[in-house]
Amino acid sequence: MRPATVLKSSLLMLALAIGAHGSARADFEMTDKKGRRILLKDNGTWRFLESKEAAASAPQATEELKIENMIELQLLRRFDAPAGCRFDLSLANNLPYEISNLVPDFIALRSNGAVYGNALTSFAAVKPGESRNRSIQFAGIPCTEIAKVQVSGADRCEMGPLNKFTESKGKCLSAIRVMASELLKFEK
Repeated sequence: MRPATVLKSSLLMLALAIGAHGSARADFEMTDKKGRRILLKDNGTWRFLESKEAAASAPQATEELKIENMIELQLLRRFDAPAGCRFDLSLANNLPYEISNLVPDFIALRSNGAVYGNALTSFAAVKPGESRNRSIQFAGIPCTEIAKVQVSGADRCEMGPLNKFTESKGKCLSAIRVMASELLKFEK
């Protein structure tokens, strides 16, 4: 049997044994064979309890990302392509860890503020100190009609303490410094 199945079976049997006694109506704490603390709730549910030592030494997923150096994202150039406006981008990793995956969303806006469309591109396996170039294209619109490109999204990044299970939005995006551009307004 798998260890998780054995643990669940043991917990169920213990809960049933405790439930068989009418006087046993309180939460109960136990330790499994691996030394993990488990809280058995009166309502029939259970959960692992962290020891104070493990909680103090383990990095928290919700911990604020401490960034002294940021990821720098800049527009290198823009030009009219046969199918629309194309932008060449550069992403420089100034973080102390690898960017395993980062997918920002780029939104093209017209001069009146209306959203024309969006484009995604992925930056992957960018080691500290390295940079990657990518291109995005907004189909069906000439470059002269795009007044601003806005960077958004990027919530499911994989880098350092952040991963696809990080709950709070905007943490991945907050690690990106969008560099000003002479080509057009480029910002978050």
